[in-house]
Amino acid sequence: MAKRLILAGAGHAHLHSILNIPDFIRAGYSVTVVSAGDVHYYSGMGPGLLAGLYTPEQTRFAVKIMAENRGAEFIAGCVTRIDADQNRIILDDGRILDYDVLSCNLGSFVLPLTSGTSAVIPVKPIENLYTAGRSLEHHLKTKALSALVVGGGPAGVEIAGNLRGLAEHAGGRLDIALVSQSPLLERFAPRVRGIVSESFARRNIRILENASISSFTETKAILSSGETIHFDTAFNATGIRPSGVFSDSGLLTGPDGGLLVNEYLQCLHYPNIFGAGDCIAFAPRRLDRVGVYAVRQGPILYANLQACLSSAPLTAFEPQHRHLSILNLGDGTGVAARGAFVYKGRLAFRLKDYIDRMFMRRFPN
Repeated sequence: MAKRLILAGAGHAHLHSILNIPDFIRAGYSVTVVSAGDVHYYSGMGPGLLAGLYTPEQTRFAVKIMAENRGAEFIAGCVTRIDADQNRIILDDGRILDYDVLSCNLGSFVLPLTSGTSAVIPVKPIENLYTAGRSLEHHLKTKALSALVVGGGPAGVEIAGNLRGLAEHAGGRLDIALVSQSPLLERFAPRVRGIVSESFARRNIRILENASISSFTETKAILSSGETIHFDTAFNATGIRPSGVFSDSGLLTGPDGGLLVNEYLQCLHYPNIFGAGDCIAFAPRRLDRVGVYAVRQGPILYANLQACLSSAPLTAFEPQHRHLSILNLGDGTGVAARGAFVYKGRLAFRLKDYIDRMFMRRFPN
């Protein structure tokens, strides 16, 4: 019987393996791809999708078609448990799938707000941004609106900036407030924070730093200071967390529940389980949950899945200590930062746009 490879999740880190499914099949292995949806959105283009810079078709991978056209079985579903001792996974509909090698790229979810409300839109899944953007465009044609962004990290900054870009393109009035429990862009260099603060002040985007929200209603947020912020639409960009599947399954995890993997992206106690992307905790050192690592893990993961199936030596993933970050500010400019290097301007956004479009072209549907 052919050895069975299951790719659980169809995120950035699995795209390289999905593209090369024929290599596994030619070697005599069966491949099954399990994903919640037929398509996977590229998160790096999410803020641009919100603003209307990109269409959904430009920002998503047709992973079902990609997998099936290359000879794999595609199963729509979510993994709810991994039975590592029995080499099987259980899906949300009760189906049980056996594997010889399992690779997990299950992604992450946005942390729910302490006092949440259905009026607050999480920035993941990414398609939420497209729906919200088109709704705002429609309503801005007839009335002034207010938007609240909760979260002062890169996602919150890009959402706020692109909301302003959306409103300017629609020709409507949109009041925007960004609330951050910590300093804005806390992990970035002071110069980056200063550039973004100046840009937002000039574009009338209000920033409230070191501010916490004590409660919500459907139309307003009450800060711990007592201030009330009214909104017509609100976005939750407070941070992400891996799926609880790994801890629920009794596997070793990092502090936030990510699957603990070694330098080979391999589960510590079960060498036939691998993981990559937002759903892992990298044991050799802490990694930020940013797309650049998931993308760079892809080819290493593919090589190690082949090696594990054929009992060959594994290849170590060696992450960069400093990576290039480019923030899309929503006005045709960006902020590029890598170590001490910081640049703000149209060239930065053009570079980001070029990188994103080239990444999409690497994985044709």
